[in-house]
Amino acid sequence: MAETTDLTQLSYEDARAMLKKWRECGVRRSEEVVEIWEHIISRSPASLGDEQWAVLEQVCIAGLDAARVDLAQECIDSLHAQFPKSNRVLKLKAMQLEATEHYQKALEIYDRLVEEDPNNNSYRKRKVAVLLAQGKRLDAIRAINEYLKIFLNDPEAWLQLSELFLQENDVAKAVHCLEECVLIQPLNSMYFRRLGDLRYTQGGAENIELARAYYERALKINPTDLRSQYGILLSNNQIASTTKSASEKKKAGTAAVDAIDNLVNRYQKISPKSNPESDGILNCLEAMKVTVGSK
Repeated sequence: MAETTDLTQLSYEDARAMLKKWRECGVRRSEEVVEIWEHIISRSPASLGDEQWAVLEQVCIAGLDAARVDLAQECIDSLHAQFPKSNRVLKLKAMQLEATEHYQKALEIYDRLVEEDPNNNSYRKRKVAVLLAQGKRLDAIRAINEYLKIFLNDPEAWLQLSELFLQENDVAKAVHCLEECVLIQPLNSMYFRRLGDLRYTQGGAENIELARAYYERALKINPTDLRSQYGILLSNNQIASTTKSASEKKKAGTAAVDAIDNLVNRYQKISPKSNPESDGILNCLEAMKVTVGSK
């Protein structure tokens, strides 16, 4: 079934199939879900059979995403009537409270849900989201640390924790979190690139060496990563400028020039129409090549 621009013209079965496909693929498409519900499915929800409860949950979340709290409430009321003791429905209620900025009430529900089911990661993640919405960064850090005691191999949680530590200007702890990400997903170039950025930020000869190694690893995993290529350029340039070893200076300088050549080659393939700044970037790189090459 091909997707169409005017979703209101879908048949009932096509609309139903589309909602199901998005659920199975984990795609939100909130505005479209609301549109399909209001123009097509809501006319005969009973025709969905038992599938209507999954659809109502999908529509509820879409309604919250689309700032349609009224629609979300209708879905919650219907779900609660069918499943009066369901924690899944209670979670939707807490999400609605989040959307309307009733954070304390939402936290109370999430605390209750976590107490009843400590191994449900979604409750704990929602709690962190509420704390961040309130600007309670330190509380969020504590909540994620508690979460990671149970779900140690969650790279998204480690990445979130790394970003929070950065906001607290604790670069060392942010680095540790990213190192955990690398252990979990060693083929994710983003983690190596971010580690390179942090080590470069920390400065000092040892950290710059580590930054270069991380950038090189990131580029090996993802050869199209321009940011890692820039990282290789900057770290080698820094090493060439500060090392007392003549052989290391020459090696780093050559590597920096090679990085510039690789960047120039990439930008030369970019049409000025798609990136009007490409010519200016090329000029800057050529000028930098002269400076680096003279070291």
